[in-house]
Amino acid sequence: MRRYKHSVLLGLCLLLGGCGGMPVKSTATTDYDHSYDFSHVRKIAIQPISRDSISTVTISDMQISRIDQALIAELQRRGFEVATVNADADMFLSWQLVLQEGAYVATADGATEKATKGTLFVHMIDPIMLQSVWRAKFESGLRDNPESDAATQYRQEAAEVILAQFPPTLASR
Repeated sequence: MRRYKHSVLLGLCLLLGGCGGMPVKSTATTDYDHSYDFSHVRKIAIQPISRDSISTVTISDMQISRIDQALIAELQRRGFEVATVNADADMFLSWQLVLQEGAYVATADGATEKATKGTLFVHMIDPIMLQSVWRAKFESGLRDNPESDAATQYRQEAAEVILAQFPPTLASR
């Protein structure tokens, strides 16, 4: 139980919490259905997190809310409307965070801390076919203190990186 608690504390640091103000240097890897017409997408509904795996059980409601808020803010900044009812949405957004604990690393003051990596998968799902038509994968090292201003800024920068290639442009098809 303590291990899971530790993972949760470290865990929401990707788009979630931390990386202590470190600028986003990562890029998101994306893939999409090249035959899908994204031009009609205006309203996107964020889907609730399924609590059916150990990785999702260890993420707190506050952590989920932080990730959702970062994604919502970026969608709105990019001109999309976030639908609160699935029936109003042109597309569903679903995400999953996968955490991996790594080795101990030395900090600036000579102490050690457990390094944790997180991979965030974001899917855009067609509401009629109920299939993913666009996917992003974002990897980052994680740190604690998800409530800091630096962590909030990092979440916003990470959301920007993740959604930068959505929707795919005609030039990238």
